[in-house]
Amino acid sequence: MQTLSDQPIGFRRILFGPLRAAFAALELAGPVALLGTPRSLAAIDDDALPGLALHRFDGVRQHNPRAVVEAAGAFVDEHGCRTVIAIGSSSASDLGKAVADGRDVVLALVPTALGGAEMSRGYGVLEGDSKAGGRLASPAPIVVYDAALLATLPPRELGSIGINSWAHTIEAAYAKMQHALGTAAAVEAGRRLPSLLKTAATDRSDALHQALFEAAHLAGFALDTRSMGLHHAVCHVIGGLTRFPHGINNAIVLPHAVRANAALAPDAVAAVAEAFGIADLAAEAKAIAAAYALPRTFAELGAPPDLVERALPRVMEQTLLRNNPAFPDEATVRQLLQRAYGGPAGKG
Repeated sequence: MQTLSDQPIGFRRILFGPLRAAFAALELAGPVALLGTPRSLAAIDDDALPGLALHRFDGVRQHNPRAVVEAAGAFVDEHGCRTVIAIGSSSASDLGKAVADGRDVVLALVPTALGGAEMSRGYGVLEGDSKAGGRLASPAPIVVYDAALLATLPPRELGSIGINSWAHTIEAAYAKMQHALGTAAAVEAGRRLPSLLKTAATDRSDALHQALFEAAHLAGFALDTRSMGLHHAVCHVIGGLTRFPHGINNAIVLPHAVRANAALAPDAVAAVAEAFGIADLAAEAKAIAAAYALPRTFAELGAPPDLVERALPRVMEQTLLRNNPAFPDEATVRQLLQRAYGGPAGKG
């Protein structure tokens, strides 16, 4: 097993390798709460943590409504859990962070996709039809990457959440918030991810899954250190209003967000394109989505015709816009939303 960090528990530890070996190396304390969906929880056998009582909460949901967070927290408290392991997509990681925040537990995150949330202290909770944010105040979570877990991910989910990971690198690379290591991670992952994702659309292998996780890890680190901007401000609002999967939102929005920023801050976008070795970032985002036959518009998904008008004021209120290379005006955001919506509302 490759260990990127061997710091004591309480500081971040990153492990690449099989789950069982990772859990043995970590010497986690019980009782243990396992958070995930039924599918992701099936990856952890009852004897994966010998001698420890395991309690399974299978209620992870897209974007995690507040009621889900409260139910998971009550579950952890009821069983007196000392360790929380969240396994699954970014929604599972976010639930783990929301539950661990303010509780005296060790948190371990086991991603089964490429969202990168495991590398960030930030998390989202759905409050009605708005997505609220929090930031983990307790020690940074342990992260375990088992490449075998990507083998069970359907192509559509791999591709869409992979585009989300690549979006993290683009936004981190031109964000106003500065961090030298975060920039380096964004550039390295930004160069790697497009070709890896396009290959994975038709050819899945253990080596490729490992390479994808390594790149997603770097993208997640970049996300945590330099944060996000216009693109994710839009995706978070759309997610709250529609409950569409976050990866699909990213696949639809990214080309339009990049083009909007190319008009707002052309030098910043050109610098990222040069650093990544990709002439047209928006066209590359479309090419990755096409490789997985992902939706191109929200209209295709049955989004309500008033989505643009409902989303516009909410996007303009997003604090992430201040981290964008240039603050977008309302007309720019409206055009972005219209193009992402498509259909009749997208022609206005």
